[in-house]
Amino acid sequence: MTKDLKHLIYYRFHTGPVGKGPGNGFWAPGWRVWLFFMRCIDPLLEQWLGNLLARQFEGRNSKGVAKSITKQRVEPYYDLRAAFMHDILGMMPESIKQNKSKTILQHLSEAWRCWKANIPRKVPGMPTAIENIILRYIKSKADWWCSAAHYNRERIRRGATVDKAAVKKNLGRLARLYLRAEQERQHGYLKDGPYISAEQAVAIYNATVHWLESRKFAPIPFPPLTYKHDTKLLVLALEKLKEAYSVKGRLNQSQREELALIEQAYDNPQECLS
Repeated sequence: MTKDLKHLIYYRFHTGPVGKGPGNGFWAPGWRVWLFFMRCIDPLLEQWLGNLLARQFEGRNSKGVAKSITKQRVEPYYDLRAAFMHDILGMMPESIKQNKSKTILQHLSEAWRCWKANIPRKVPGMPTAIENIILRYIKSKADWWCSAAHYNRERIRRGATVDKAAVKKNLGRLARLYLRAEQERQHGYLKDGPYISAEQAVAIYNATVHWLESRKFAPIPFPPLTYKHDTKLLVLALEKLKEAYSVKGRLNQSQREELALIEQAYDNPQECLS
């Protein structure tokens, strides 16, 4: 922009006997760019030169700086897994430690996936002691997982600076926790419910009926059982099913039986609909 402005103004000075050369033209836009550049770069140059001289004379101070754990490594540093493996290997004989530790870790990962998906898990034949340790590990990890999810949601609610990926991850965690709570509520209702008595149900029903009558509610009529296009729709559906068998050269027993039923319905559509 500055160069365009300069050329726009300079072309008036480059005509006539004066011509090009120093001392003519419009110098203010270029001077303004350099002025602002120097004003911005001066503090940076002072800081960089100061750091360079301090490091030159005093040396590097690497031991005084604590190493920061990156965000990617925060959760893996949670060493429940190591404590679990220590407990498992401590109760196993030396001869079977190596070939069984990987299998137990696979059971551990599968148990954690089942907990997150709220799927009941029972491995037949697993020793009770190992099963109890796995359950204890899952409970400890679940407590930590839930507290981290609620802590991050509180930070997001307060308006703290949170990474976009962390926000999406937190939303997924809270959705999982909500679905777990809803499934537990429904299982509890099926097990112990319904939580209203027969008298309360009758009162609710009567109140609903009286309210509908007071609003002059007209019930929506149910669709007729005999629809005039039923036969056409049935024939189209059967033709679509027959197309899947027409491309196959050989059919097994179940496929032949199904094709016979389709052809029977195709020949007698009214009987099939009734």
